[in-house]
Order: sequence, then C-alpha cells, then structure tokens
Amino acid sequence: MARGDQQASGAEGQSNSNANAFFGNANSLYGDLAPTLEGEIAHPAGYAPSDLSSMETGAQQSAGGSQAGAVGQGGLYAARTRNKGGAAAAIADASRGAGQQLSKNLLGIRSANANLKNQQQQAGISGLTNLTGLETGASNQALGNVAALSNANTNAENASYDWAKDIFDPILSAGGAAAGGYYSNH
Repeated sequence: MARGDQQASGAEGQSNSNANAFFGNANSLYGDLAPTLEGEIAHPAGYAPSDLSSMETGAQQSAGGSQAGAVGQGGLYAARTRNKGGAAAAIADASRGAGQQLSKNLLGIRSANANLKNQQQQAGISGLTNLTGLETGASNQALGNVAALSNANTNAENASYDWAKDIFDPILSAGGAAAGGYYSNH
C-alpha cells in the first residue's frame, strides 16, 4: 500500500478547513454588514434631526439676540437724543445684518449636513467594496495551498511505489515474455 506524506496530507486537510472557515466568516460578515452599508449608501442619515434642530435653534437665537440688542440700543439712543428717527437707520441696518448672519449660519448647517451625508455614502461604498476582502482573500490563499500540498502528497505516494516498480517491472516483463513464449509454442 502506498504511503503519502502525512504532513502534506494533514496540511491539505487543514487548508481546506481554513478555506471553508474563512468563506463562512465572509458570508456571515456580508449578511450582517451589507444591508447596513447599502442603507448608508441609499439613505445617509447625516446629523440626527434633534441635532439639526438644536443647531438651527442656536443660530436663530443668536440672530434674534442680535436683533433684540439692536432694537434695545436704538430705543436707548432715541431716548438719550430725543430723536426718534435717528435710531431707525441703525436698527434697520442691524436687522439686515442679523438676517444675513442667520442665513449664513443656516446655510452652513445645511451644507455641513449634506457633507456628512456624502461622507456616510462614501464610507458605505468603501465598506461594501472591502467588506469581505480579508476573509475571501485568506480563503483563496488557503485554497491555493491545497493544490501544492496535494501535489506533495501525490509525489510522496508515487515515490513509495517507485522502489516496488523498479523491482517488480523486470520480473513482470520477464514473466510476461515467458508466458507469451509458452502460449505461442502450445
């Protein structure tokens, strides 16, 4: 009976086992993470609605405070100077400035939210691209080892037959020739 290389045979079995484990891990990861990443691509969350609301409220309060301060100072100016018309231009200018600042602040918040959504989409795309790369790569590498190990085992088996072949082939050939001669004479 031929003997193969026990180490090559064992390593071949282990490589197959590793490949199956890595593929199983990759499938498990894909099943768990793919829907999350696909959702992130299709519907990025951006800032939480409560966070957006807080940011926008803060911007509006800041603008409202500026406006109220300008009106208060205008009233104070009018009382001091006894010129009610003199403060109107300053109040109007402060109102325009507060409105412009509010618009810039809200635009900045919305822009930051849009940028965050874009980053989340890109992270989802990148995550899907690399999702199973490590496990699949390791599995493919383990499967690549199987062929070489199988060859080593086969070569070891063949080597175990070679000595027998070297001894028995001449005997079998001689026996065949003798039997051929026997049958041809009878």
